[in-house]
Amino acid sequence: MMEQELDLSVADPSQLLQHIARLEKDNAKLRKINKALIYRVESGMADNGNSFTIFQVSAELEKRIQERTHALERTMNELKTSNIALEEARLAAEQANNRLGVAVDTIADGFAQWDQHDRLVRFNQRFVELQPALRRHVRSGMQFAEYLDHLADSGSALEALGQVEHWRQQRIQLHRDSSGSYLEALSDGRYLRISERQTADGGRVAIYTDISEIKRQEQRLRQQDQAAHRQLLEATVNSLRQGIAVFDHHSLLLAWNHRFCELAGLSPAILRVGQALPASAEIPLLCPVNGSYEVETVSGLVLEIESCPMPNAGFVITCSDVTARKRDELALRESESKLRLITDALPALISYVDKDQVYRFTNKGYEDWFGLPVQEINGRTLREVLGPALYDPRRHFVERALAGVSSVFELKMPAPKRSVEYAQAAFIPHIGEDGVVHGFYALIQDITQTRRAEQVLQQAKEELEQSVTERTVELRQANTQLREAIVAAEEANRSKTRFFAAASHDLLQPLNAARLFVASLAEREASGENMRLVQHAATSLEAVDDLINTLLELSRIDAGAIEVERSHFHIDQLLRQLSIEFSPLVAERGLSLRSHLCGAVVYSDWVLLSRILRNFLSNALRYSEHGRLLLAARRTTEGVLVGVWDQGQGIPADKLAQVFEEFQRLPEHRAMCSKGLGLGLAIVKRLATRLQHRLEVRSQHGRGSFFGIVLPYGEQAAASAMPRQQEGISTVLPSELQGLTILLIDNEPAILAGMTTLLSGWGCLPLAAAGLAEAQALLAQLSSPPDVILADYHLDHGVSGPQVILALCQQLQLQIPAAIITADRSPEVAAEIAAEGWSLLSKPVRPAKLRALIGHLGKLALLQRGSQ
Repeated sequence: MMEQELDLSVADPSQLLQHIARLEKDNAKLRKINKALIYRVESGMADNGNSFTIFQVSAELEKRIQERTHALERTMNELKTSNIALEEARLAAEQANNRLGVAVDTIADGFAQWDQHDRLVRFNQRFVELQPALRRHVRSGMQFAEYLDHLADSGSALEALGQVEHWRQQRIQLHRDSSGSYLEALSDGRYLRISERQTADGGRVAIYTDISEIKRQEQRLRQQDQAAHRQLLEATVNSLRQGIAVFDHHSLLLAWNHRFCELAGLSPAILRVGQALPASAEIPLLCPVNGSYEVETVSGLVLEIESCPMPNAGFVITCSDVTARKRDELALRESESKLRLITDALPALISYVDKDQVYRFTNKGYEDWFGLPVQEINGRTLREVLGPALYDPRRHFVERALAGVSSVFELKMPAPKRSVEYAQAAFIPHIGEDGVVHGFYALIQDITQTRRAEQVLQQAKEELEQSVTERTVELRQANTQLREAIVAAEEANRSKTRFFAAASHDLLQPLNAARLFVASLAEREASGENMRLVQHAATSLEAVDDLINTLLELSRIDAGAIEVERSHFHIDQLLRQLSIEFSPLVAERGLSLRSHLCGAVVYSDWVLLSRILRNFLSNALRYSEHGRLLLAARRTTEGVLVGVWDQGQGIPADKLAQVFEEFQRLPEHRAMCSKGLGLGLAIVKRLATRLQHRLEVRSQHGRGSFFGIVLPYGEQAAASAMPRQQEGISTVLPSELQGLTILLIDNEPAILAGMTTLLSGWGCLPLAAAGLAEAQALLAQLSSPPDVILADYHLDHGVSGPQVILALCQQLQLQIPAAIITADRSPEVAAEIAAEGWSLLSKPVRPAKLRALIGHLGKLALLQRGSQ
C-alpha cells in the first residue's frame, strides 16, 4: 500500500524529518532488493529456458528502482528546501528573541514574564534593580511562590512584616487575577506599582514601576493641604464673635481662640496647652456637661456659656457676649409695660396665645370679661380657661390661626358680669421672620347692639309674614314694629360710627401723650445707652400708632365713614406731585424713580387715589433692593392705567391673591423688611372697591412686580387744577421757633405736660390751659396776645376746641393763627376746621410735623403783626 503523499509546503520540521527517515529506509530496502535480483540474474544465466523470464523481471525491477530513485531524489530536494526554510525561521526566531530581550532591557520599568506554570521565563535588569534584596535569588525558571518567599525573607515587603501568610495569600490572589494594578510598599520607603496581565498561553506579564516620588509628592501636597486647612480653621475660629476653648477629660486646655481670651479677661501669653485655666479667668465654672448657663463677669459683661462633650471624653465650651441682649430684654420689658398700659385702655378684648394654645398675654378687658386675675389666665391653656362649652366652637379657628391663616368670626359668649352677649373675634397668626407660626393674637369686639337689632328686625319680619297670612287686621301694628326695628338698626349703626370717633379720641390720647414725652426726652442730651432706649421706645410707640391708625382706617372704610368726592383732574399733576414727594426717599435707598406721563384727564377722588398710589410706591420702595421704580400712566380702551413698576424680588404666582388680605406678608418680603403690618394692600383693595376702580397686579418672581389701578376718563373742560389739596408746610429751622408764645388748650393733663416739655425744649414759651376759663385767665395776665393757639377738638363739658378759639379771638379782637390737634378723623370735623381757615393735625402728634406746623403758624403771626 502506497503511503499518503505528504504536503511539504505546510509540514513542520519534525514531520519533514520523519518523512526523510522513512524515505531513506525505503531506499535502503530497494538497494537490497536490487542487489539480490542482480545476483540471481547473474547466478541464473545457466538456467535453461528461464533467461528471458529473468531478463523481464530484471527490466521490471530496474524500472521500479528508477521510479523509486526519482521519488527519492524529489524528496531529498524538498527536504533540502525545508531545511533551508527551517533554518531561516530559526534565525528569524533568534533575531526576534534578541530584539525582545533588547526591548525588555531598555524598558524604564521592571519587567517579568511568568509562564503558565508560574515559572519566571524572562526579566530585565530593572526588575532586579527595583528589588536589590533579591539580586542573588532571581533566576529563570524560579517559581512565583519562591519569589514571594525570598521577598518576605528579605524584609523588603512592608506589608509582609508580622503577617507573612496573609500577605502571601493576598499577593498570589492578585497574581492569579491579573486584572489590574496594585501597590507594593517597601520597607525602605519606596512604592512599586505592579501591573499584571495574562498572556494567550496562560502565562503572566508584570510591569514594576517605581512611584515613590509620586507618593512623596502626594504626601507633601497632603501635608500642605492639611496645613492650609489648619490655618484656615484657626483664622475662622479666631474671626468668630464667640469665644471657643477645647479641654481634655482632665479639664486641661487643648486649644482656644482670641475671643475666648478677651471674654475670660486673660492674656493669650499666659495660656498653655496641657495646663488648666488660670484662676484669674472671669469664667468661674467649667464642667464637661452638655448644657448652658449665664455668668456676669467682674467687668460687667454677661456671658452665655455652652458646654458640649466630645467623643474622646473631652469637652468644648463656647462663650457668647449677651450683654446687649440682656439690656434689650430689659428695654423690651419696659416697652411691654407701656404697651400694656395702652392695650388696657382699649375697649376691646386682646390676648396672645402661643403655638401650644397657652395664654401668654391678656389685657385688662379680657381679664374683666372672665372675672379672673391674670395669674389664673396666663400660663393656662385655652381649653382650661374657656371650658369645653366655649372652647369647642372656637377650636377650628384656633387651628387655622396656628396654621398661619387669619380668621374673623362671630361668637356668643355668656358673661354674667358684662352686658356683652355677641362679639366679633379676629384670630391673627404671629408668623416669625423664619416663616414659623409662634402663636396668634385674639381681638374681640362687642357687637351686641348690632346683633340685637338684627334679631329684632328678623323677629319683626317673621311677625310681618305671619300677620300677612293670618291677620290682615294687625298689619299696622306689624308695620309699627318693623319701623321700630329699623330705627333700632339705624341707631346701632350710628352707635358704631360714634364708637369709631370715640376710639379715635380715647385710644390715641394716651398714645399721643407718650409720644410727646418720648420726643421731649429725645430732644435732650443723653448717653448713648439712654438714647438707644429712647429710640426703642419711640419705635415701639410708632408701631402701635401705625397699627391703631390702620385698624381704625379699615373700620372707617368698612363702615362707609369715608366720603368719596369725585372730580375731573389731570392725572399728570398727581404723578408729578408724588414723584417730587418720593424722590428723596428713593435716592436714600440707592434706587432711581422715573415718571411717564400721558396727558389724560381722569374722573376719580384725588385724595383717595393719591393714598392708593402712595401705598404702591411705599411697597415698591420697601421691597426693592436695587434697580429703578417707574410711576406711569397709560391710555387703554378701558381707561387710564396708572401704577408702579419695580425691579424687586417679586411675588410667586400662587401668592398674588394673598397680598390683598389683612395681616398677610410673604416670608421672603418679611426677611427683606421687618416693618409693615400686612394691611396696606388691604386698605388699597377697600378704597378701590369704594371708588369702583379695578386693580391690576402682575409679578414675576425674582424680577419685579406691577401694581396698578384703572381709572375712568374725565372731561377735559371740567378738569380742575389740584382738588382737595392741603397747603404744603415748609421745613422750619430751630431758630425760627425761639420766643414764640403758644397757648395750649387740652383737657388731658398728661398731654399738656408733654406738649409743654417738648415746646420748651424747642425754645418756645408754652402756656397750658384745660379749657376756656383757664385760657381767658392766662390771657388776662399777658401783656401781649399769644403768637399761636393749639387746641384739642374734644374738651370737657361738651365744649369744642373751635368754640374756645373763636371766643378767645373775639376777646382779643384779633385773628390768632390757630390749629386743631385731634384724634377725631371724621369728615365733619375736618370740614368744620377747614371752614375757619385753621390747620388740622391728627393725633398722635409726630414731633416733626408739629415743629413744621408751629413754624408755619409763627410766620403767619409775624405777617399779621407787620400788616397792623
